[in-house]
Amino acid sequence: MQKKRTKKSRRIFWTSTIFLIVIATIGWMRFQQALRHWYYLIDLAVWPPPIYFAVSGGMMGILFGLGLIFHLTQQTFTALYVRIISVLLIVWVWTDRIFLTNQDYLKQLLAGAIVITACTLGFNLLFFKKRFYSQKASKNAPEN
Repeated sequence: MQKKRTKKSRRIFWTSTIFLIVIATIGWMRFQQALRHWYYLIDLAVWPPPIYFAVSGGMMGILFGLGLIFHLTQQTFTALYVRIISVLLIVWVWTDRIFLTNQDYLKQLLAGAIVITACTLGFNLLFFKKRFYSQKASKNAPEN
């Protein structure tokens, strides 16, 4: 039996659900577009190669898709899992911008990297709290 949620708790739950859906969808779109335009990207000789876009997008889609499933089923480890994959996302964004991006474009992409970092950290700190997932009552727990 699950405890009754407040209006604020439901709003936090659905906002964090949308956050996970958006990030997972961005990852899957990156994967799909890399595969769809594979030969075109190879002909353009883009750096990094299309395999990088496909693998990174697929990993992002899988990891945040799993986070969405864990969130919707309210697993107790969800808050920790989402925080870990969010930190991995932030590290990947900055590594990509600093080491893989053409240094001429680094200043142009800097604002986007800062916004991604701020939004990811903000959502993590505001919406993914361990106590939210520990409210899930077990089947054998007494009802009070």
